[in-house]
Amino acid sequence: MRLFLPLLFAAVPPTDLAFHDARLGAWQGGGFYATTATGCGPSRSFGVCSGDAGQAGHKALLYQTFVVPPDVAVIRFTAAALRPQDCEPGPALDVVLEAAEREIIPKSVRTADGPREAQRLLPPDNGRPREYFWPVGSRAGQRVRIALIDDDDRPGCHIFCSGFQLIAADEYNGRVFADDMRRLERKNRLPPMTRLDSDHFLAIGDADDDDIEHRLYNCETIYAIFFDHFRRKGFDVRPPAERMMVAVFDSQEGFEAYLGRNMPSAITGLYDRDGNRLVVYDYARNRAFREAKKRGDEIAHSIAAPLERQRFVGAFGRQAREFRDDADIGTVMHEVAHQLSFNGGMLDREGDVPLWLAEGLACYCESTTNGAWQGVGEPNPMRVESLAAQVRNKGPLYALKDLVRGDDWLRGGATAGQAALGYAQSWALFRLLMEEKPERLRRYLDLIRGRRTPDHRLDDFAEAFGSFSKMDARYQEYVREIVGREAPRKK
Repeated sequence: MRLFLPLLFAAVPPTDLAFHDARLGAWQGGGFYATTATGCGPSRSFGVCSGDAGQAGHKALLYQTFVVPPDVAVIRFTAAALRPQDCEPGPALDVVLEAAEREIIPKSVRTADGPREAQRLLPPDNGRPREYFWPVGSRAGQRVRIALIDDDDRPGCHIFCSGFQLIAADEYNGRVFADDMRRLERKNRLPPMTRLDSDHFLAIGDADDDDIEHRLYNCETIYAIFFDHFRRKGFDVRPPAERMMVAVFDSQEGFEAYLGRNMPSAITGLYDRDGNRLVVYDYARNRAFREAKKRGDEIAHSIAAPLERQRFVGAFGRQAREFRDDADIGTVMHEVAHQLSFNGGMLDREGDVPLWLAEGLACYCESTTNGAWQGVGEPNPMRVESLAAQVRNKGPLYALKDLVRGDDWLRGGATAGQAALGYAQSWALFRLLMEEKPERLRRYLDLIRGRRTPDHRLDDFAEAFGSFSKMDARYQEYVREIVGREAPRKK
């Protein structure tokens, strides 16, 4: 009796997806009766059950058609398939969400190790129904149908199901994020996690509250400036519909535990594109930084003259603090620029986005000097210095075609120096386009939106910006202009 009813019934707003009483509200079908929402004890809320009181031949179907409201991320419910202990799985005992053209939307079940796809309804877990959810964030305005199906007419085979909850994106993402961080804490014996919220961001981490608050302050500082800057340049950007998530760790070890692998000390944070989270840690706990401070202490102890030693300690301490502040602030601004560009309409998070573009844009937003952020689009001393070192040493720059075509400058086993040069050149290219060709850059972003493979990268770039040879000549010239104008003179 597994029915796929055409979606021709009048769809109603989902105001009655819960089971309020024995009348079952707007639900259609039969064979179910109202019970407590947990299925195992008193409750103020109701669920439904297709129990047959041990009688053979009982089947049941309950369904409701409705339109998915905007800003809903998931539909959540608890349910269980129940069969006698010695009864093998048989006909369907399931709860399904059906879209147009008989598409069945996959559901997931929550487990101790995180969500897992559920092909069917599972038995109870330690006597309690399990928690399931359907992702519907991309289906706003679509007509869908929930169907509770008991097609197993053997005695004692039935299903229990609670009412259905529509969960907003903020609430759902925050819950999943918190669950992930708690599992990480338990598995890796990290310090207790704390959650702090700001207007547009949600942060969870094992760093102290002051550090987490400071990171949120940095995120909020760039938030409005980012969108204002790009709007004034003519880009169609919009604030994300939900809060952005930030994981803040006290140490490099916590950062690596989140990623599940060791990371070079040069990487002080990242934007987790799959999870849509910014992940950072306190640079004071960076292994290379701690080693550098240790060497500084050793040099200080080797200086015999007390006054000279104190001067060294003071100067070294100031440099270390500025370097730490630059790393912490620059990392947040760089990574949150990724997050805002992928969630604010500039870049397609599901698409093929060339690294030069993603990293060039983030570097365009990261500039710090003496431990203070300089703003979006300002000169970037760190990237200028990488370019200046290459120009002074008469080293080759990446050809424009190589930068545009592939991502080997970062992902192809590149050295730290090659990666640093790639970041600097990507910044220079993005800045050139923002200053001299913003309308063509907008066209380019439209061209690559929806691309899923890198096959079109050269063609898209040429269509937007014209001849590669002319663009490359102007680009190489621009790099030298920046170096001449912004790099400090070496004596």
